[in-house]
Amino acid sequence: MTNWRSILSVQTMLLCLWIVGFAIYQMAPLSDPDTPWHYATGLYILSHHTVPTTDPFSWTMHGKPWVTQEWLFEVALAWLGSHFGFPGVWGFLSLVHAVTVIVLYRVCRSLPGSNAIAAAVCACLATLVPLVFWTMRPQAVSYMMFAIFLWILERVRRGAFRTLWLVPPLMLMWANAHGSSSIGIVMLLLEVLISFFPSLGRLKKLRLPSGARWRLLCAAVVGALIGLCNPNTYKAYTYALLSTNQTMVDNINEWHSPDFHNDIFKYGLLPFLLIMFLILLARWKPLPMRETLYFCGSFAVMLIYQRFAPYMAISSALLLAPLIGDLFRKLLQPHRVVMACSGILSLAALVYFGTQLPTVKGSVNSHWSPSAYPVYAVDYLQKHHLTQHVLNAYQWGGYLIYRGVPTFVDGRTDIFLQGQNVFVDYLAIKDVWWNGPDLIDSYKCDVALFPSGEPVVTFLTHNPDWRVVYQDATAEILVRNRIAINPVS
Repeated sequence: MTNWRSILSVQTMLLCLWIVGFAIYQMAPLSDPDTPWHYATGLYILSHHTVPTTDPFSWTMHGKPWVTQEWLFEVALAWLGSHFGFPGVWGFLSLVHAVTVIVLYRVCRSLPGSNAIAAAVCACLATLVPLVFWTMRPQAVSYMMFAIFLWILERVRRGAFRTLWLVPPLMLMWANAHGSSSIGIVMLLLEVLISFFPSLGRLKKLRLPSGARWRLLCAAVVGALIGLCNPNTYKAYTYALLSTNQTMVDNINEWHSPDFHNDIFKYGLLPFLLIMFLILLARWKPLPMRETLYFCGSFAVMLIYQRFAPYMAISSALLLAPLIGDLFRKLLQPHRVVMACSGILSLAALVYFGTQLPTVKGSVNSHWSPSAYPVYAVDYLQKHHLTQHVLNAYQWGGYLIYRGVPTFVDGRTDIFLQGQNVFVDYLAIKDVWWNGPDLIDSYKCDVALFPSGEPVVTFLTHNPDWRVVYQDATAEILVRNRIAINPVS
């Protein structure tokens, strides 16, 4: 009877609806600008049996140093795509998300004052609110690791020191899968530091069991050393230094502050934050110091760099669950009608999920969105042998890499900020600064691939040395007049 109560419980229904809903949402065609180059890098590594340390993909920075931060994620993605097609890569992201939600649910449920339903609500909101950031990119692994490390810290607080043995292998995986692995070390060190803080007002002191501090410090040191076992050694921990490059911060959207005029933030993140702060003010209960500092810290960083919104949302779950726990206590022993409704909703979600599974059939190649990527324009480039010295839109560089077309610039922005600073030259060309036309000539660009309406497209369209040879709803191709279009055989 107990098992049936668990299966038909409200919390199981909530978790099932969201995990299944996320998986269905991710059945849509791939559209993230960086997914293609991550996939292509994985294919390159599998083919060459080595992790590249110099750029093999662009024509402007070919052979220049490249720190391949996410090679493990890329290899996993490419291997799954090669062997199982789109179902492999879709299933990978869906699994990473499911693990994140379930681990976070377990952490929230174990907090004093929380309960199963409050934990399920908060765990689901933690990935629902920043849903736009959950794309086929290595950041998803980092979100999962963040949740797992929160679980480890919660176990340590309860005296389960053996869970710290998970830190070294997890750090090895994290350091090779994404450049944010330093977060894990910082979390372990913060746990020790915060434990020295006294209670302050509503903030309740973090109490650790005897011997926890030195064990956490040892785990941090060993984890950091193990994390150095990657092709880039210490550079795996210096990813955050990219935020010091003002050019990149000013021009790459994910490094911007959240734009609350944007519908995604105005109707998603902003209402959540307003409700969160109202609950903090209205529910006059003691607040756990660690969880409060995690939320406030990640909230402050998110206001500067929107890419940290998922960490803020995950941190908020641990603070919110104990505050709203008493709101759901009547549902913890639900009436049979409630259990029946929960079971029906879970079953309906699973049945609908089954009807949508045919959507994921096919190869990865058949699931690139033609409205997000210049799929047909690149077909034209390749058919007419126009793949040399292509001046391309930044957001399409990743797809060109996937298609084997050397790029002028692409999503691996750190490469193009080196030395001659190709990225700044790209901005000058794209927006037709005073030196833009001269740069096009100095780079000897013969082909341009951009969305219609870009300033550079307008300029080249009215330039007698250039002509439009292809146009569709997504992209335009322009070539120099001296370039002959080879007939398609």
